[in-house]
Amino acid sequence: MESIGMKKNTVSIIIPVYNCGEYLPRCVDSLVRQTYRSLEIILVDDGSTDGTPGICDRLAESDSRLAVVHKANGGVSSARNAGIEAAGGAFITFADADDYVEPEHIECLMKLMRQRDCDVAVCGFISEDEEKTSAPQAARSCSDSKDAAKEVCCDYDHDSAVCELLAGGAVGGYVWNKLYRRELLEDVKFRGDIKILEDLRFNYEVFRRVGKMAVTGRRTYHYIQRGQSAMHRTFGDEHRRMVETAREIRDELAGASPALADAGNGLLGTTILWVSDVMAEYGPYDRQLFRQYYDEFRPLRKKYMKLSRIPFSYRMSAVFFTMGFPVFRLAVKLVRKIL
Repeated sequence: MESIGMKKNTVSIIIPVYNCGEYLPRCVDSLVRQTYRSLEIILVDDGSTDGTPGICDRLAESDSRLAVVHKANGGVSSARNAGIEAAGGAFITFADADDYVEPEHIECLMKLMRQRDCDVAVCGFISEDEEKTSAPQAARSCSDSKDAAKEVCCDYDHDSAVCELLAGGAVGGYVWNKLYRRELLEDVKFRGDIKILEDLRFNYEVFRRVGKMAVTGRRTYHYIQRGQSAMHRTFGDEHRRMVETAREIRDELAGASPALADAGNGLLGTTILWVSDVMAEYGPYDRQLFRQYYDEFRPLRKKYMKLSRIPFSYRMSAVFFTMGFPVFRLAVKLVRKIL
């Protein structure tokens, strides 16, 4: 496709697309109806094998701001990288093909970017299970108010922005609730060898360049959960790689400031607990690997429990985790049953 050129007020929205033609029209419709009009919407067809490529082309004919990139299948990271290369806007954001946004989504992020003079703007989101009731998710630091939906804004310098990113939550690893200044993404790529935490690894590389991040409590993005995602399937190699990714980031931050070093250890601890939860819930149980994670987590436990950004649920998981796998698995099963 031909880029519209680097325009200072244009926002490029990158949507990786693979065999999701059923959901794509709603996503695109929510974007073309944005109150902020200076948009470039890039559909990256990642080698879809159903009717999705044709749907992409037909959608692109309906609005001059839409364009399509067709490529061989390479995974979501490859598709996002292709979108970045094709983007011509001075600002870049992302959306997933089966999600949708509120009409003021981009306007909200651009307003935050300009008023706060920040490098990254972040909004809250609403998590919707296709079979259950939706659950609002405001940015962690902006959800202290009893009315978490009201427009509360928080600013972060470089170190605190990285700490918030690694802590997870609505501020955390996702790319679809963030608006980036284009220059931050120069020479930064999504890594195709990472299937889970690829968003967080990408954001970590970007945030190393961030001078200031701003967050609003407004929830303008709708994140749709459909059945078992890649993060909730049977425990396997992608979960082992997830721990390796967290370990790499922890090691890179070991010589940084105490706050960043603690954030790296917190990320590793939370990741170990999360993948062990998957192992306990879905199997198969790998006794040797669980013991390895146990031995790695135990020295971190005391400091991990004191980290202010760690959610209460993970503190509880840490308690049961150090009691061994039988107790941990029973606790996971009981919690799932209650929820």
